[in-house]
Amino acid sequence: TSSTNTFNVNGLTIQANAVTGADEKLTITTDTDTQGMYDNIKEFITSYNDLINELSSYYNADSAKGYEPLTSEEKEAMSDSEVAEWEKKVKGALLRRDNTLGCIISAMSTAMSSTVSVNGKNFGLANLGIKTFGYFTSSKNEKYALHIDGDSDDSSSSENADKLMAMLNSDPEAVNEIIKGVAS
Repeated sequence: TSSTNTFNVNGLTIQANAVTGADEKLTITTDTDTQGMYDNIKEFITSYNDLINELSSYYNADSAKGYEPLTSEEKEAMSDSEVAEWEKKVKGALLRRDNTLGCIISAMSTAMSSTVSVNGKNFGLANLGIKTFGYFTSSKNEKYALHIDGDSDDSSSSENADKLMAMLNSDPEAVNEIIKGVAS
């Protein structure tokens, strides 16, 4: 019994639409929201890509060789826009080839390429059609970015078979375990 027609049981929100008798049988049918799961995974991959690409752009920044910080006298001899451009160049190269940043990028990409044991088998994101394009075929700061095969929003991989959605339709629990394992 409940004081309202909406209640939760085992993580399901149930809304009763009619009163039933005590002896009437009630059937509840549930479906897995595979599109919702796909969208959440895609959002996670997009966030990862945004972060790893930004870190890569800092790590691969153009050299500021010859651009030392300006002295007060040098700043006075330049226009404000020239000073701003000079300082932008120097600041933009602060993390160029930074060892700590390189280790973070490496750790993140290694984690995303790891495997997880599910039902006695090892799976990684590549088994779901989520992978990089390869070091030599990717753009400068997108070498570690992941692409989902069959993703209509990604012209580079949209023509590939959608392994992720196929796996979500056949075994959503396994996909959930793979994503949770890799993400952790």
